[in-house]
Amino acid sequence: MANLLRMDLYRMRKAKSFWACLILTFLFALIATPLSWLIFDLASLLGVPEEAFPKTAKLSGIISSQPGMLSSMLTLLSVCGFFYADMENGYVKNIAGQVPSRGLTVLSKFLASIPHNLLFVLTAILGYLLGTVLFQRIVVDEAVADSLRILLLRLLLLESICAILLLFTSALQSKSLGTVFAVLFGTGLLSLVYLGIDSGLDRIFPKKDFLIGDYMPDQLLQDRDPDTVTVLAVSAAVICVFLWLSVRIFNKKDVK
Repeated sequence: MANLLRMDLYRMRKAKSFWACLILTFLFALIATPLSWLIFDLASLLGVPEEAFPKTAKLSGIISSQPGMLSSMLTLLSVCGFFYADMENGYVKNIAGQVPSRGLTVLSKFLASIPHNLLFVLTAILGYLLGTVLFQRIVVDEAVADSLRILLLRLLLLESICAILLLFTSALQSKSLGTVFAVLFGTGLLSLVYLGIDSGLDRIFPKKDFLIGDYMPDQLLQDRDPDTVTVLAVSAAVICVFLWLSVRIFNKKDVK
């Protein structure tokens, strides 16, 4: 298993899509604050009533705001490409017969996504910090510890989404399906689908007092202050179910 994980991390490092998405994540985070400053400046030049651009930025706010929508989407697109690359290049066909269970290759890819996602989030934070320090003074405030909690919860939610993408790309062997859902999950556009499901359920269960979106990992990822217990429960359930399905299905399918 350790050798499989090392090989997967090596494949990830060599992938052009990985570096392209990582660089874009850094650049988008880098220009976020300068772009906000430019909008404030243009508004003042045009005489539009607007508050002054803040002179300080809280470190906790920078940490807890990551990963943003674009960062999440690029992270999931990169991991989706990585999950499918071994089938696309014929790597999995060569290695599948050398392991006790083919499902271990799926598990290894999921484990490799953990440092992958951590690297993308840290890159986004670094880019945001570098882009901010030129325009605002960064203040280390008392909420930094809580912002780290939020960051860890969001990393856990990213992993749960990766478990879903793993089913599409590795088990069902569909890169296109995985890519579509990577975009939908990253941008939070599935909220419209959840609203439709809620509308249908309300007709069947008029007294239903919950919303589906409140328990979906992609929607929880957008929350500014997600509930710890909810995130832990949802992430554990999603990872266990989808990782188990991925391994089970992949073990039964022919390797292409």
